Amino acid sequence: MVRELFKKTVFRLGTLSDCPEFEAEVIFEEIFGRDYKLKLLKDGDLPATDEDISKIEAMVLRRASGEPLQYIVGRWEFYGLEIRVGAGALIPRQDTETLVDAALKLLEGTASPKVLDLCTGTGCVALAIKKKRPDSDVTALEKYPEAYKILLENIAADPGVKPFSGDALDEKTAEKFSGLDLITANPPYLTESDMNALQPEVAYEPKEALFGGADGLRFYRIIPKIWRKSLAPGGLIAFETGLGQEKDVMKILSDSGYKNIHAENDLTGRARVVHAEK
Repeated sequence: MVRELFKKTVFRLGTLSDCPEFEAEVIFEEIFGRDYKLKLLKDGDLPATDEDISKIEAMVLRRASGEPLQYIVGRWEFYGLEIRVGAGALIPRQDTETLVDAALKLLEGTASPKVLDLCTGTGCVALAIKKKRPDSDVTALEKYPEAYKILLENIAADPGVKPFSGDALDEKTAEKFSGLDLITANPPYLTESDMNALQPEVAYEPKEALFGGADGLRFYRIIPKIWRKSLAPGGLIAFETGLGQEKDVMKILSDSGYKNIHAENDLTGRARVVHAEK
């Protein structure tokens, strides 16, 4: 029965996760449906077939190997959207919602804004902006085929964002865009030492979406320079940054000729987003 199976699953996940009950709930929603808890309240319990038990066992074994829960269930919530996730694309994180919040604030007062999200991965930032600003013209740019495939799946499920296959660090790619009101980016920003100390779950995610060079600042040095011409007069650029990187990124933007440079904190009070005006 489901209740007993849930208890056993929580116990097994207890050695694998800091939040075993939450992870068990996510797995059980995947197997028994989002409303399985309501059914339990109504009926007292539910039967679990051998197939159900086998599916849960397979998920727990994948989790025991260190694979992220998000990859196992194939989806994750971001800014009220259900985002398709999978190996090859960075998992959407709540920290990145700060970038969406900042983008929406920066776009206030701009009618039908033209927005480009670089290093888009799953497209979660682009999709969230489009959801909140349906009048916007949003393009999501991704270089790597595995991530681009996931991006296309997310756009198919929630049309409105334009996909673009290209390299955010290629000046020729930047030359294809003009008149942008806002560029957003959550670029790779982990340092070499960060990469050497990755938790097993994070190590499952694509290294090209994590590693930002020896000091983590490679993308921040290149993007402001080569994409500046793509911005409209008074156009804005907004980056998610790693812990403690905000001052370096602000200086890079200043040295690259940007003005009105500011940092925004996440819900924990840590600087998470840096934005500037052309």
